[in-house]
Amino acid sequence: MIAIERLIESLGNPSDLELQHLYQPDGIEPAGTLLFLSTITNRIEMERLLFIPLQSLVNKENLHPKELVKHPSFRQYSSMGQWIPSDVQSIGAKLFAGHCILLLEGTKEALAIDVADWQHRSITPPETESSLIGPRDAFIENLSVNIALIRARIRHPNLIVRSFTVGHAASNNVTMFYLKGIADPEIVNSLESRLRSIHIDSLLDTTQLSHLIVEKRKWWSPFPLMQSTERPDKTVSALLEGRIAILMNTSPTAIILPVTLTALYQTADDYYFPFLSGTFLRFIRLVGMFMTLFLPALYISITTVNQDILRIQFMLAIAASREGVPYPAYIEVCIMVFLLELINEASVRLPRVIGGTATIVGGLIIGTAAAQAHLISNIMIVITAATAIGSFTTPNYMVGVALRMCSYLLIALSIPLGLYGMTIGTALIFMALCHLKSFEVPYLAPFNTFFYKDLLRDAMTRAPIGMSAFRPRTYHTNPAKSRRISRKEGEELL
Repeated sequence: MIAIERLIESLGNPSDLELQHLYQPDGIEPAGTLLFLSTITNRIEMERLLFIPLQSLVNKENLHPKELVKHPSFRQYSSMGQWIPSDVQSIGAKLFAGHCILLLEGTKEALAIDVADWQHRSITPPETESSLIGPRDAFIENLSVNIALIRARIRHPNLIVRSFTVGHAASNNVTMFYLKGIADPEIVNSLESRLRSIHIDSLLDTTQLSHLIVEKRKWWSPFPLMQSTERPDKTVSALLEGRIAILMNTSPTAIILPVTLTALYQTADDYYFPFLSGTFLRFIRLVGMFMTLFLPALYISITTVNQDILRIQFMLAIAASREGVPYPAYIEVCIMVFLLELINEASVRLPRVIGGTATIVGGLIIGTAAAQAHLISNIMIVITAATAIGSFTTPNYMVGVALRMCSYLLIALSIPLGLYGMTIGTALIFMALCHLKSFEVPYLAPFNTFFYKDLLRDAMTRAPIGMSAFRPRTYHTNPAKSRRISRKEGEELL
């Protein structure tokens, strides 16, 4: 048995490490020792299952530790745990994972029994992906609870759950979910190899893991190549389409791959509302996307370079609104766009109780004072407000940031070139998006994959459930498992 003093010193002498010794009736030296971390271990369960029964067994039989291991009553404890080498590295790994370690005098192995009691919050409604209709549960930081939320929705043996350990300093448990026969086997194998090839000291969230999984040559893209969500129903819906989900312990967010731009603009309410209402909401979000992307650059173009494309009455109204502003329109746009970014960042970082009020009041005060001081025009305030509202309609925050970055490119090109610059910038953005792939799935699918049925069923529009009898071909490759609605009773769908 390893020396207890040397073991404690090698583990860093943690303040929450506790020892309980097993003494024989006539012995002065302990026959064995139980080690556990009180902060992550259920002490009551440990004493009930291990310490009290083992101490009673030692007192009753008065056996040597080597004989105690062979005793029939001791076999139940061996079956409850795992025998590990009696060295610092093996004992430390199990101890910091919430196991109780039993060290017996004269033995070369230690028995590790899982009695972990990780503290976690209860299941709460989604905070960043709220919906008016549908389930009210969200993932939490406990991986076991998150797995249970998915299994409660898919009770089928084809749901495959694979576990990996990532991180050297903090061994993070990473779990991958997919449906056998529906998910693309090539994507599954590629993802498994990438997860096994990760060598890092620690991971704090699944979004950090997604950056390590993405191919290196695609790091330049501001658009997310994986979808993050805190909703179990959204995750299960993606699994049924043939996609893959990844969850990690200590993270309340699942990442879904592969992903397309149209999937990032879909919300849970699209599928819980009637199909016409869901299609209307998607159209509203599409309008908001174009407002965010093009409105500031369009204002610069028609006021600076291409004044002759609009009617004279409209241009006179814009000129009257800008009367007294001492600099060109593009300086005005740059100032307001920068202030808009400050307000967006403040609304995210401020406490929720005062965040909304502070940003609204700050925006009103700054906008009104700037207009009265003739630093900006009234029409610029309208354009800035419309741009901000359009960006808020984006369901995925990272996509909203990427769109605003693209709008800055259009602003920069429209200053010297006007509408020609906007056209060039739009073409560059479109070519970059066409080049993007998420695990070999085109980012603009189904637009550039010619899957016309996917385009009509669940892209810009949402078809009724009865007309969506097939899984999207964008993610799914197995024709035998393509149907989602059975044609006859007893037909196997998964």
